[in-house]
Amino acid sequence: MSHKSIIDELDQKIQRAKDSLFTGVLAIGINNQVEWFFYFLVGQIVWANAHTHSKRRWHRQFLKYSSHLNRQTIKEIAHQAQNYKTVAQLVMHQKFSREHFSKIVRGCISEVLFDVIHSATLTAHTSESPLIYKVSTRNGANFPCIGLHREPIWEQVQQDWQNWQQANLVGYCPNLAPVITRPEILKERTSSDTFDALRYLANGTQTLRDLAVNTQQPLVALTQSLVPHMRRDLIKLVHVDDLSLKNHPQKQIATSPPKISEPNFSPARVKLNSKELALASCPSTQKGINHGPVITYIDDNPVDSQSMAEIFQGSGYRYVNIADPLKALPKLIELKPQLIFLDLVMPVVNGYELCAQIRRVSRLKEVPVIIMTNNNGIPDRVRAKVVGASGFLGKPIQAKQVLKVVIKHLQTSPATPIRQPYFSRLTPSVVS
Repeated sequence: MSHKSIIDELDQKIQRAKDSLFTGVLAIGINNQVEWFFYFLVGQIVWANAHTHSKRRWHRQFLKYSSHLNRQTIKEIAHQAQNYKTVAQLVMHQKFSREHFSKIVRGCISEVLFDVIHSATLTAHTSESPLIYKVSTRNGANFPCIGLHREPIWEQVQQDWQNWQQANLVGYCPNLAPVITRPEILKERTSSDTFDALRYLANGTQTLRDLAVNTQQPLVALTQSLVPHMRRDLIKLVHVDDLSLKNHPQKQIATSPPKISEPNFSPARVKLNSKELALASCPSTQKGINHGPVITYIDDNPVDSQSMAEIFQGSGYRYVNIADPLKALPKLIELKPQLIFLDLVMPVVNGYELCAQIRRVSRLKEVPVIIMTNNNGIPDRVRAKVVGASGFLGKPIQAKQVLKVVIKHLQTSPATPIRQPYFSRLTPSVVS
């Protein structure tokens, strides 16, 4: 698929959402893995996020568009696991500028759209149609996104991509971080000032996008300045982790703090009030973060999967979503979960069939299996019992009901007890 075809395909999806006044989530994946999420409100993109660098992206846009805030304040906001909803609540209560919020959100949307084009372009030679799309509608009344000023975000992204192509940078990913690999040779071939500058920039901790913001240089120009050194293998691009919450405890921000002027705003000064904010974020999907008892959810719907992940975030349990029902059995055998949630309606294999297969596996025979569906009738419940299901939960997903099931079946588990101060459905999701 050509670059133009990829852009045309995305353009068609965005235009269709606009024409139909779509409100909901468009999930886009590559190589059968969902990677990017776009949130539409009445046909307009109002938020976007990805599994890669969600906190870095948020932090970077704050640095770029909210210079009136000090860096510590920006860091505290960016390290919120639930950053979009946190600041959106402040905007709605006139504690944060709507103009600044719009610029930050537009910046995030632009980066994610660019990443979709870039990733699809790099894999187009191995796949006729590298992108997959999944759509989930939402009730506008329960979709607390903030509308943006009507600005041509998509048109600007296409121009940014064209500039990236014309600069011959398609092979370079802006989410990678430059690092010096042969400092002694680089020092010999550059002036002392240039070497000192490169040593500061290319330290392997900041992505090209981070560096462009921190040095106030255009991304294309900055990357081009590093290309000659990368071609000589004096500098290489490496993967870098997202910003970590480990050393930055979350501070949830109350919606009605004492009146403060915007330049002096600091989350550290505001009282915590987790019950007043229904905060939502894209949960981390990095492997190895949590080594507690495993809870799996077999469902091909990325929105519901994220909702479940949000419920278990920070609970002490390791949550794993299995999106492909055909791969569920070997994955379950590998994971050895203590509890399985199973969606009823899936392609190729439905929940009843898969539950029956699970019960035929000796290692999984005693594992509780909870079937989840919108079809909450007596015949469905009876059939669920016949195939060996341990329970039945109706949709939409409700955190309290899910937690009751966990407590019932895993109350003797060594995992940290789940905190239950407040839970909400994921609206909007702003993933790990």
